[in-house]
Amino acid sequence: MKRFVKIHRGTALLLFIGIIYVAPIGMTIIQSFSEDGAFPSFGQYDELLVTNYTFLGYFWNSMGYSLSISAVCVFVSLPLGFLFAKVRFWGRDALFFLYIIAMMLPFQATLLPNYIQLNDFGILNTPLALFLPLAFSPFAVFLFRQFIKSVPSELIDYTTLETSSTVRILRYAVFPQIRPAVTALFVMVFCESWNMVEHALIFAANNPDIHPLSVRLGDLPENVTFSAATVYMFPALMFFMLFKETLAASLKRFRWG
Repeated sequence: MKRFVKIHRGTALLLFIGIIYVAPIGMTIIQSFSEDGAFPSFGQYDELLVTNYTFLGYFWNSMGYSLSISAVCVFVSLPLGFLFAKVRFWGRDALFFLYIIAMMLPFQATLLPNYIQLNDFGILNTPLALFLPLAFSPFAVFLFRQFIKSVPSELIDYTTLETSSTVRILRYAVFPQIRPAVTALFVMVFCESWNMVEHALIFAANNPDIHPLSVRLGDLPENVTFSAATVYMFPALMFFMLFKETLAASLKRFRWG
């Protein structure tokens, strides 16, 4: 009986915390269907998506940045993770240690070097200025390295008997084993890119037309605030709902060591 009460209290506590987190989201969605005291009403969405058409431009800016950054990040980080996990070469551990240091650096520490490089390349205030700093993520390399370490080396050795191509080894021996990690990383990078603010404000300060929705959300009229917030939340919530089981499986298999 005491054990049941403890479990019951723990469940109630988690439920209470969950309600605290979910309540603002639920209230935002409910308020988005209200206009001048009328409920339900689609007036906010009509104003947001039809009359105030500039919203859609920023929305598709965010979608383009997030999808392209996520795809390139996965494509680039997977072979690098394989390199650090399974390929032996001089200085491998020291180089990986530098990746860990880079991963731990805050955005403010890398802001000035990134700004100088982007300015030297002449791509400030262009979409590339928002794309490049996020597409090459040390965290993605670290994540893939930890997952690929759990892939049996014998499986890779057997694959090398059939082909010497690194691309085919990744495709047939590594990728099927870490598919949940690939999906999880794609979703995490997508959400991070979808919520970018500082990058756009600093690297594209003089070109607001290329800003993502996360930056321009506060400039929308007050009468569409709740509908805009609801539409803004939808992509991240959709990805989470579609891949929540894959994210949970990736979390169980993740190894820090």
